[in-house]
Amino acid sequence: MRIDTLRTIGAVGCAALITLAGCKGALDVELPGKVTEEALNSPLNASVLANGVVLDFECAWSNYVTAANALSDQLINSSAQGVSQAWYTRQILENDASLLSNCEPAAGLFPYATLQIARKGAERAYTLIDGFADAAVTNKGLLKATVKAYGAYATLALGEGFCEAVLTPGQVQPASAALQAAEAQFTDAITLATAANNTDLLNMARVGRARVRLDLGNFAGARTDAAAVPAGYTKLATRGAGERQRWNLVFELQNNIGSATNRHGSVANNYRGVTWQSVADPRVSVSATNNGFGSDGITPFFSHNKALARGDGQAIATYKEAQLIVAEAAARTGDLATARDIIRARHTAAGIPGYDANNTATQNEVIAQVIEERSREMFLEEGHRLNDMLRFRTTAFKIPFRGEAGSIHPNGVDHRGLVYGPTTCIPLPLAEKS
Repeated sequence: MRIDTLRTIGAVGCAALITLAGCKGALDVELPGKVTEEALNSPLNASVLANGVVLDFECAWSNYVTAANALSDQLINSSAQGVSQAWYTRQILENDASLLSNCEPAAGLFPYATLQIARKGAERAYTLIDGFADAAVTNKGLLKATVKAYGAYATLALGEGFCEAVLTPGQVQPASAALQAAEAQFTDAITLATAANNTDLLNMARVGRARVRLDLGNFAGARTDAAAVPAGYTKLATRGAGERQRWNLVFELQNNIGSATNRHGSVANNYRGVTWQSVADPRVSVSATNNGFGSDGITPFFSHNKALARGDGQAIATYKEAQLIVAEAAARTGDLATARDIIRARHTAAGIPGYDANNTATQNEVIAQVIEERSREMFLEEGHRLNDMLRFRTTAFKIPFRGEAGSIHPNGVDHRGLVYGPTTCIPLPLAEKS
């Protein structure tokens, strides 16, 4: 089902607090009987529109990050469910039904439709709120900044994790088109957040634009944005223990040691016992021994500390992420001193030995170290590892996917003998191309 079937906005999307009567199609969101189009067009409901965008995005983000973790080299398959196994064994194809499911209370990972619902919902909400008279809407500027920032992050994820993009019905474009669209949306969000004097949204958008500019190779722009983010900044997607749409899925599907049937992804061998100069690195905190077995009853299940409950928030944008963007942008443009200083500062914060004390590392070595630092700082967070695996795939810094030469499973099969598929980026659903 194509994105032009989206008939409403995030405020009445599947993750919103307003209960839906439908949400059965991929992006086919029905208005419930008691929530009319006319009601949503009222300025009295402007905050409802903005809150709905946030809720839809948060559900989509949890789905996307969890799916990105499954495809990356951070986890191995420990699932007994065929649907889950397909993600960990990289068998996601363009006709996979999970790509077209939404934030209903059902098991699985649904990154595509949920992100498109959030993106389109943000567009529609912005248009409606912008059209209301200023005097009729309290905090109109702040609401506009909110939907722009969250919508931009949905667009960013579509550009980073997917093979192609559809931003206009019937038009399949390179994934870079989504990244370019996200950059423009973040620019709008920065302008709006500045005018609204909201530093939280401003820094969220700064990190987002820095991230997408790094993706696009605009190193100077990425560095400028990221350098403006203050120390300690963290923006989380809120999660809750009530309805499934609100759960932290990294916990529920990849770290729930209390539920044997939900142990679908165990921490991979290469992320266990991670050290730096023989000192344990606390940024990758993984159980020293297995917590029983995965849901397959075979794979030793190693847990982590990045998500310990359904209600734990999930990172969207952080200072540490921004610092590593500065470091990479600096290293890629020859400023190795800045990159080294940031790496050393991150090591000091983690309580581990320093880096390159004699300043002898080459440019390529420093770039490679920044990538390694991000794999540790952002372990299982924000989809960063999959993004790095994709954007460096044809470079000297290539990170092999499981099943490929150089990975922990170099011969095309996993530890159980299951064959790895061809999936790297997430394919665009076949229905979007019809």
